[in-house]
Amino acid sequence: GIGLAVALGALVSRAAVAPVARLTRATERVTETGDLSERIDARGQDELSRLAGSFNAMLGALEESTAAQRQLVADASHELRTPLTSLRTNFEVLMSDRELEPDERRRLLDDVVEQIGEMTTLIAELIELARGDKLPSEPEDVRLDLVAREAVERTRRDRPGVTFNTDLRESVIRGVPASLERAIGNVLDNAAKWSPPGGEVDIRVEGATVTVRDRGPGIDEADLPHVFDRFYRSPSARGLPGSGLGLAIVRQVAEAHGGAVVAERAEGGGTRVTLRLNGATSNS
Repeated sequence: GIGLAVALGALVSRAAVAPVARLTRATERVTETGDLSERIDARGQDELSRLAGSFNAMLGALEESTAAQRQLVADASHELRTPLTSLRTNFEVLMSDRELEPDERRRLLDDVVEQIGEMTTLIAELIELARGDKLPSEPEDVRLDLVAREAVERTRRDRPGVTFNTDLRESVIRGVPASLERAIGNVLDNAAKWSPPGGEVDIRVEGATVTVRDRGPGIDEADLPHVFDRFYRSPSARGLPGSGLGLAIVRQVAEAHGGAVVAERAEGGGTRVTLRLNGATSNS
């Protein structure tokens, strides 16, 4: 009887400890190889099975995050290579023994200044994206209409050839003013960039929603699902200045504030971008 009890006890303990052993081996393999695709068989409804399921979910999240980081680094390297190559070429020409006409030297210097500006903007946008959904500071009560007004004024200075029509109704939400102004400004700048000379851009604030509508050529149906992806630039936009990060930052800010952003073709032509935020506390 004692022998049988010992044997049964050994079998039961081995069966109970087996999932823990598998979890330990999987953890050791991930530590040694860095392979986040490792998964554990998580059959059953007991506590150990749920632990294994949680471990698999954690590995999946880490794998997705690591892949996103690698993609960001690869995309950033690709985007930085072009201005860096142009800068090097221009500097080599300026430093060479070749005699340059004053107009040609001025043009090269202007190109250098423009390329440095593009790199500065790109690096600032990469830093913004690297924060992920984490806000740079604690949310506070924000007058969304006043933040939008500031963004409009800044875009007016940068895009004097475009008329901005505003309908800004008083609205208070919980958010970070600098991030919200950056997101709204990016949407406005994108709308102005695609507007024809003398074109108009409408911006409306109501509750926790900001709507921007331009009268440009509109976004192709094939491009609509991708306009908020990082570094995505439609074929028609590749000849225009920009990094392809502006609208990606808009989506990130929207999600960090518990909201979302959507782009659609507007009736009568142009594009309508709607930025919806959570946390409206007052509206009139």
